[in-house]
Amino acid sequence: MATKRIRLPGPPPIEASGSTPLTIEFPAEQPFLPTREHARFVEFAEACGHYRYIGVCHGRPGVGKTRSARKFASLPNLQGYGAMSPIAPALAEEIARCRAMFYTVSVSNTPKAIDQAMGVNLTKLGYARMTIVAGSVDDVDHDAARMACPLVILDEADRLTIKSLEHLRDMADRRGFGLILMGMPGLEKRLARYAQLYSRIGFVHEFKPLTETEMRFLLATHVSNFGITFDPTQLDAIEAQAAVIRITRGNFRLMERLFAQMRRIMTLNRVDDVSPDIVQAARDCLVIGPGN
Repeated sequence: MATKRIRLPGPPPIEASGSTPLTIEFPAEQPFLPTREHARFVEFAEACGHYRYIGVCHGRPGVGKTRSARKFASLPNLQGYGAMSPIAPALAEEIARCRAMFYTVSVSNTPKAIDQAMGVNLTKLGYARMTIVAGSVDDVDHDAARMACPLVILDEADRLTIKSLEHLRDMADRRGFGLILMGMPGLEKRLARYAQLYSRIGFVHEFKPLTETEMRFLLATHVSNFGITFDPTQLDAIEAQAAVIRITRGNFRLMERLFAQMRRIMTLNRVDDVSPDIVQAARDCLVIGPGN
């Protein structure tokens, strides 16, 4: 088979000042794809919330941990809501669907910073849930409101210091919520060194990459959501799909990055059909770690 020359994306031409109006593009949210791993995470999270245990979720970067956790938690924007304030109907519906507090640990994560960021929203969520149950702000039980959130999910838990881990354990004990610590492989081994913490860990869950079968199913049913189409009647498209599976190895984030590069290259070369050359050219534009 003759190899086509694929023109790789380069820097865009610089236009004269004032030739075009300023436009600001914001990142588009990628579609959520339900997978078997997400279903396993939901079962794990529900168990942590039900038994109010501490759970550890670990997995390689890009496999979908954060997206699954955000989807499960369904945490609404509480910025405009104040504890003990009336709840708008739209926010009340979102609160009713919310199943957990989701918080991404910052690089600077002192106990005070955690209280100011996560603790405030945790209090808001508790009062909001109790207000909906009680039917009126005046009938809210303050003690019950402090313990009304069943689960807290912490992403980037690898960043937590020893003092912050101890503070979170104390918060979980006092407020009675389940806690999920999410991070990289090896997080569970690090936590095992802290006796006060590991004795409370009830579940450990490994978030695995997609299997080849799941990848083929997703590429056959949902790939159009990413602006790419593999024609099952074309040999080039079938080979290109196999190349995507081989390169990404079930890694969601890498798959999205690869598709973005493929779209750029196809637009630049004015090509509508996917081919192995397109996939390889897109792969050459990416920095891929040794695990892929």
